[in-house]
Amino acid sequence: MWLLALRKLYDAEVAESTAIIDTFLQNSVGVADHDKFIITLKTQFDKLVHAKHAISEIDKLTEVSMKKGKDEKVQDKTKN
Repeated sequence: MWLLALRKLYDAEVAESTAIIDTFLQNSVGVADHDKFIITLKTQFDKLVHAKHAISEIDKLTEVSMKKGKDEKVQDKTKN
């Protein structure tokens, strides 16, 4: 349950970072602080990459956990 909640937080970070990056790239006229454009873009890109990597790792953990649970159920059935 906690991993699911954490994954949803990372999903939200992906959505936020993607929206900010898209806004900067498609509508840079509306960005007030042009001198920090690349810094903001890099920050959001780094957050995006980190969140996507974290989601990938959570998914791997979840798959292993689910597989382990299925294996334990199969073992229990074979014992009976």
